[in-house]
Amino acid sequence: MPIDTEHRILWVTDGDAGHELVLAAARDLGLVAQICNPRKLFDVLRPGKFDLVAIELGKDPRDGLDLIRQVHDRFPRVSIIAGVADSGVATLRAAFEAGASDIVGLPIAEADLHKTLFKFRQAKAREASTRPVTGEVIVVYGVRGGIGTTTTAVNLAVQLAGLGAGSVALADLDLQRSDVTTFLNLSHLESIASMAASSGEVDEIFLHGMLTRHASGLSVLPAPQQIEEADSVGHDEVKLILQLLRSQFRRTIIDTPRTITGATVAAFEVADQILLLTDLSIPSVRAARRFLDLLERLNISTSNVELVVTEIVRGPVDVKDLVRSIGKEPMVTIPRDETAACQAMNSGNPLNGGKPGGVVTAIATMAARIAGVQQQANGRGSFLRRIFTKEATS
Repeated sequence: MPIDTEHRILWVTDGDAGHELVLAAARDLGLVAQICNPRKLFDVLRPGKFDLVAIELGKDPRDGLDLIRQVHDRFPRVSIIAGVADSGVATLRAAFEAGASDIVGLPIAEADLHKTLFKFRQAKAREASTRPVTGEVIVVYGVRGGIGTTTTAVNLAVQLAGLGAGSVALADLDLQRSDVTTFLNLSHLESIASMAASSGEVDEIFLHGMLTRHASGLSVLPAPQQIEEADSVGHDEVKLILQLLRSQFRRTIIDTPRTITGATVAAFEVADQILLLTDLSIPSVRAARRFLDLLERLNISTSNVELVVTEIVRGPVDVKDLVRSIGKEPMVTIPRDETAACQAMNSGNPLNGGKPGGVVTAIATMAARIAGVQQQANGRGSFLRRIFTKEATS
């Protein structure tokens, strides 16, 4: 089941009052809300679609209580709030006995509504902290040459999101350059530095407020806007942030700088997979070998390192020589296509289309392997080509 940072609520009411208040309160707390008429409740409510259902009890509370019982019986995992105008003990007891887990007064008061929804978010955060950690952290690190680390990380994340094999986050740990949002044409106010500088608890709710959503469905944790803010993000802060991302997303892609810092070391320590980018030049192969040696000195396993060859020029090093030096076969080779990469970077759009066997195909192949999706190449009707078409029209 995909891990998501958004919880969805369905507000069931026969009247028009309070709609905007419910939608605004939901947005404030990172919830996605939908308003529904009681008569259409079971046309809208489907397994796994909503985490919370709020049912207002009208003038005759029996109908509302009956709906609460039906929802509780059919969807036992869904939390239920009863909206009541009558605060008498008998009505409250009847609502709880029917299956409601909380009460909100009617007409809706903004403070009470925020308090009730916040309690729900806290309960979900506690559930997230106790359930098994299932998300994967994938770090992209480039030693030098060829297609850039950010280009690879951004487009790999977008391709993974397009595969529909679970929710995907992208975190920018290139803290001084902060290029990820530029590549995706995103504006943001909050960043990873906001989490590092927080004096309060950094939890799932706080994390949600730091993320920026991309049209592809990707959730992005940006680097700081100001260069000097990078100093506030160290080893311990990154480790906490990545553990939170792991608990909320099926896959988290990390863009890293070439410089080794406390922040990048934390990413390497947490990573389930490290994609090591290198071209076939002698300096690049030497740098890749030195990187693996560093991981060993830091007691970080190199068994989860995957080699990705980026072709900038045909270097003096043959692929066989690279394999002998690094001790790993390439996961994929990304061809040189500076025109496509530059156009995508400057337009703020992910790579799309291009010539067969080009950069997009290589990154899509890498995404499919990571997600465990089998590729079916059938000319124009191929699975990957349908993905590209979907990305182009989204």
